[in-house]
Amino acid sequence: HPMLEAVLNASPVRIEYYSPHTAKTTTRDILPLHLLNYMGTWHIIAHCTLKNDLRDFVLSRIKTIAPGSSEINVRVSAGQLDDYIRHTFGIFHGKKTDEVCLRFSRDISPWIAEQIWHPAQEISIEKDGSLCLTIPVADFREIKREILKYGAQVEVVSPAQLRNELKQEIEKMRWVYK
Repeated sequence: HPMLEAVLNASPVRIEYYSPHTAKTTTRDILPLHLLNYMGTWHIIAHCTLKNDLRDFVLSRIKTIAPGSSEINVRVSAGQLDDYIRHTFGIFHGKKTDEVCLRFSRDISPWIAEQIWHPAQEISIEKDGSLCLTIPVADFREIKREILKYGAQVEVVSPAQLRNELKQEIEKMRWVYK
């Protein structure tokens, strides 16, 4: 893949990138620095000359890739790259966090027990075989999508605000599937 080659060779490339947020395609000259798979989606972390900063590009949104027409002379340390990734990705990042407790059914608990959701997670297996997972979360938007993915096999025990937000979402879903 040309993007993998660009990452491995630290070669600048010119891309046409579609943003669903703006519904526009822009041409960007980037220096790809890191390839990352986050929750099943491939991302390129690159220095973007248009923004003169590190940016995240979803690989599937890149419409064309061509060799870069000019050198991109920028130094990005491993520490800067790690900081960018840590602050850009993940359902658990941010200054203020809430402790979220999820109870997974006995049927799904063996798979959940194998997963690392957060380095500070706490797991306990209940007498009925269900699994309780406690993790710090800074923003409920992404964790809600993760919870909904497991359907009736997971219950939000706490906090009440997240539990209520999911109840509202399920109520909206009820109208879609009436």
